[in-house]
Amino acid sequence: MQKYIRENGNVIYGDLSKQVNLKLDFKGKNNIVFFAGGSSNVNIIFPGNNGLVFIGKGIWFGSGSIRVPNSGMCFMDDTSSFGGTHFSVLEAKNIIVGRRILVSWNTWLSTCDHHLIMDSQTNDRINFSKSIYIGDHVWCGQDTAISKGSFVASGAVIGAKSLATKLYFSNTVNAGMPAKEIKNNIFWLEDNPSAGQWTKEQTLRYSNIPNNDFKYTYNQDEFLSPKAIEEKLDSLNTAQEKLEFVYNAIYCNKNKNRFAYFKDMPYDIPLPKYENKFKSLKFEEIDEAKPQPTPPAPKPTPQPTPQELEIKSLKDKLSQKEKDINNLDINHKKALTSQELEIKSLKEALSKKEKDISSLEINYQKALNTKNHLSYKLGQALIKAHKNWYKGGYVKFIFEVMRIKKEHRNRG
Repeated sequence: MQKYIRENGNVIYGDLSKQVNLKLDFKGKNNIVFFAGGSSNVNIIFPGNNGLVFIGKGIWFGSGSIRVPNSGMCFMDDTSSFGGTHFSVLEAKNIIVGRRILVSWNTWLSTCDHHLIMDSQTNDRINFSKSIYIGDHVWCGQDTAISKGSFVASGAVIGAKSLATKLYFSNTVNAGMPAKEIKNNIFWLEDNPSAGQWTKEQTLRYSNIPNNDFKYTYNQDEFLSPKAIEEKLDSLNTAQEKLEFVYNAIYCNKNKNRFAYFKDMPYDIPLPKYENKFKSLKFEEIDEAKPQPTPPAPKPTPQPTPQELEIKSLKDKLSQKEKDINNLDINHKKALTSQELEIKSLKEALSKKEKDISSLEINYQKALNTKNHLSYKLGQALIKAHKNWYKGGYVKFIFEVMRIKKEHRNRG
């Protein structure tokens, strides 16, 4: 695992290449961010000093931010989703969130009321900040708010537009302003009918689901009491000490019922024993605060002498002349090819004209032969006689026939 040391003693643990769209803003000193794995859209702001943010594997933010001023801590275990959620960890308090949490859009968690409320008789403050604890597999609906001092035990549901202000037991539904228990002995599943656009058949198929994964039970030997955790965190002075504690006591605790709690069960109990597994982690330290060595200046490029420049200029001119000659050869070849094509076209046109003239001569000769034919001349004489019948055309026709026959006989 990498350990990045930045300016003012701020430290980042984890593989930054696995963080998608990460935003980090270190305004103070000695703050720590710990990434157990990959995350998406996490936006962390440290306005002050000595803050700690622990991000487990598979944390997804649609939008929102995590704001941790002086000595505050925000812990998120693995595989949780926050639609549009703002975390405000104020007055050195803590927000601890378990595994497989679903928090909907437009929600917030705050350890502080943001303004002081005082007793008018004693002048004492009466709205001190308190930490927030959320167990495993908790569902917070849209527009919900988790106020200071809340403990939402594993398997609980906080209904939409509700304000959580106190302790809510495992496997219960809670709603209202402030939220109160309205149903118990329930468990909820992550299946989403609206996203899947279920049909009637699907709805019927899911009308009964045998599942014990999210039915929680209380075990005093396994229970991580928020009170005991808070006391331990208050005894630690630095963000590094808090990081090692939450890693060992909470993150490495994979017990299903660690945050399961029900009515009338023992609450003020010590923490179970845990091993110091943080010391076994191996870190590759990357000190980004140290100034990086200045790379050596590149060697100056040697400048050419006047003689070399003149030679280069002559070579360029020679190369250009060769290109011009090649272009002339190409253009000349193109011109010759064009002339050859033109000559060929003229020859084809001439040949066609000769054929046309020959055909005309043949047809003319045929026409002459037809015109000199005996039957043609007799026909012409008959047509003429018919046109002039009233002038004695038929009488003249007899003499014309005799003349034609005689002429035809003489021509042989």
